[in-house]
Amino acid sequence: MIGIEICDLIVLSENVYERVQGYWFYGSHNLCINKYNYWNMYPLFIGDFLQAVFEKSSFGLGVFLAFTRLLIMKAGGTTLKISKPLFGYFLILVSLSSVHNLYYYRGYSIIQIGIWEPEDT
Repeated sequence: MIGIEICDLIVLSENVYERVQGYWFYGSHNLCINKYNYWNMYPLFIGDFLQAVFEKSSFGLGVFLAFTRLLIMKAGGTTLKISKPLFGYFLILVSLSSVHNLYYYRGYSIIQIGIWEPEDT
């Protein structure tokens, strides 16, 4: 449960940081302010990456927590089914699926769009 809370806290912090940057600091229409400088864009890219990763992992952790609770409730008074070989096969399947998802969700790249120049007034 702590992992889910940490993921949600990081996503919330990124949303707040992005809104504060967008509305309070760079929301004005002053042409002398460069909105696309390195020190503004770099934290936004990192925050965007963290937000995307932790939104997905928060869901996965919640499903895993519910599945673990289901296993504990089902094996309440009997011998644990966790020690059976079928459970090991299932864990291997889940880990391979996680590696497969990590392979497809890692595709972030930063490309240069253009060089910012102030507008002529």
